[in-house]
Amino acid sequence: AILRTNFYQMDEAGRPKPYISFKVASGDLADLPAPKPYREIFVWATHVEGVHLRFGPVARGGLRWSDRRDDFRTEVLGLAKAQQVKNAVIVPVGSKGGFFPKKLPKGGAPEAVRAEGIRAYRTFLDGLLDLTDNLTPRGEVIHPPGVVVHDGDDPYLVVAADKGTATFSDIANGIAEARGFWLGDAFASGGSAGYDHKAMAITARGAWEAVKRHFRELGKDIQAEPFTVIGVGDMSGDVFGNGMLLSRQTRLLAAFDHRHIFLDPDPDAAAAYAERQRLFDLPRSSWDDYDRSVISEGGGVFARSLKAVPLSPQVRALLEVDAEALAPDELIRAILKARAELLYLGGIGTYAKASFESHAEVGDKANDAVRVNGSDLRCLVVGEGANLGFTQAARVEFARAGG
Repeated sequence: AILRTNFYQMDEAGRPKPYISFKVASGDLADLPAPKPYREIFVWATHVEGVHLRFGPVARGGLRWSDRRDDFRTEVLGLAKAQQVKNAVIVPVGSKGGFFPKKLPKGGAPEAVRAEGIRAYRTFLDGLLDLTDNLTPRGEVIHPPGVVVHDGDDPYLVVAADKGTATFSDIANGIAEARGFWLGDAFASGGSAGYDHKAMAITARGAWEAVKRHFRELGKDIQAEPFTVIGVGDMSGDVFGNGMLLSRQTRLLAAFDHRHIFLDPDPDAAAAYAERQRLFDLPRSSWDDYDRSVISEGGGVFARSLKAVPLSPQVRALLEVDAEALAPDELIRAILKARAELLYLGGIGTYAKASFESHAEVGDKANDAVRVNGSDLRCLVVGEGANLGFTQAARVEFARAGG
């Protein structure tokens, strides 16, 4: 099933390259889970591992900085499936890539972590391009040097931004141009020659149109009437941050990301909107930066590393729980099951499954402890701005229960 490898390529100094990549005809492997991609490229080095899956010779999708050491291919396959659906209205089919940096400095400064992440990203891209054909200005295909080609011509490879790589497009385009790749600065969408996902709020605006439509069917105009929200994400994020600024009527009761839990049981819509805007405008922010004086009585911001989170009477009433304190994971499950008009998903992870599905079937081990069943949700509408917030069976279960 292996079609190409860069094993025999040399670097500029005539030495073997410090990483290896393989191109695989996924359909020829009997044991791969469905759906099987058209092709995939696996890249390995001492400091990074990654995989790029695509469902056809002309495919588009982003590259993700994964934090899932043991099952990043499972993560990427799920994202590629979602991208395949999104691309149904355009010519290219779906693709997705993900890389896991193995040598991030533990406890290092954000700048050091970012620098190591970029080093991993560069190696991953080099591994992909090592096995990709080039085109001359006259359209002639040039196979990579030092590669025995067991498939046909295959010059189309593009990458887009995803989690962790939103600001990396110029880096990718610089690599493509330095290598003389035929797409040049069209290799990676975004960057200085393209558009900024976050600045234009592309994903959030699209998701919000669907949210508005659902509420119109319920007889409510969420741009003019206050409505309650629980959410997954934080204000530094593209999808969550932009989404929580698309209506001044938003009353965000609770939210969480991988670092913090935010609780605001009776928010002042105008003051909270202004504070969310302030956090969004910071270069890097977290819920911990939220001005506590804006939070309503009984609310607060709590680290997910705490052993237990004390619950005020107001929060207990909001979540309809009797306990005076809950472990962070228990609190998150209670938030997901809270009564609110909108559950807005703008963060990474699959947080709802069907009652008959096991956590193992979901394929998102990192969130097994906080995941709930679709039938347990008490929100009216779900806005799934992030990829794979629900399993497909959970979406069906939620809808059949009246959501």
